[in-house]
Amino acid sequence: MSTKPITPTLADGLRLLAASQLQMQAARSVAPDASALGVMAVDAAFAAIILDATGTYDLWILALALLGLSFGLAVRTGRLPGAEETGPLIDDILTASKTREDDELERSLLRDLATDMRTNRWTLTRKGLVLDRAQTFLVAAILVELVGRVVQ
Repeated sequence: MSTKPITPTLADGLRLLAASQLQMQAARSVAPDASALGVMAVDAAFAAIILDATGTYDLWILALALLGLSFGLAVRTGRLPGAEETGPLIDDILTASKTREDDELERSLLRDLATDMRTNRWTLTRKGLVLDRAQTFLVAAILVELVGRVVQ
């Protein structure tokens, strides 16, 4: 562990950078949730179309199963936590400032901010992957339904 003190200029720059990145992550975490709601709406609308126009072919069952998977994954995307880690609590820092040196407190703060950014990055990546799967199943359901109508 380094004992070299952090210069105030470096600490200020790192804090500003961390705050900016955490704000961007928090803002970006809303997009997958909104997209998941859109996928669910399209799933429901397309399911209604399929059920209204069921014919003699059996591919509509597969299309509905794919829509069900897509809907389930979209719901899961919405239920996954977003970028909720936005740095240490101010109360914790004030409490720690009574017993710790400023330089040690500064390092701890920067370490906490870096950890939160890594956690948020992983969370947003996971949400994106689940949403991608939901969209893939939606597209597959549409293609199956189109093939079924052409074959019929």
